[in-house]
Amino acid sequence: MVEKEAPEELKKWVKEKWGTKNLPPGGIVPFHSAYEYKTGDWSAFKAIIDKSKCISCMNCFYYCPDSAIEMDDELKAMVDINYCKGCGICAKHCPADAIEVRRLTR
Repeated sequence: MVEKEAPEELKKWVKEKWGTKNLPPGGIVPFHSAYEYKTGDWSAFKAIIDKSKCISCMNCFYYCPDSAIEMDDELKAMVDINYCKGCGICAKHCPADAIEVRRLTR
């Protein structure tokens, strides 16, 4: 069996981040909710929903990996651009073709 060691950069980062006494048990990084990090600006692409075409199936809501789809009072889909990364999964699963992924410009 060949023993492997962590790369020096990783050891240095862990030591600077937690020190040796504060390292989490088992080397597990503490859990943080994704809602703490607004990641929507990671991509120039965003899902755009045409509410007139939305049939309230909620496929987009269930399939969105970033929980960026919300439903309004009429169960029509809305996109929270603070979290949408423009991956297009919602558009792929929309049976009504109500979602289009577009490149947004500032």
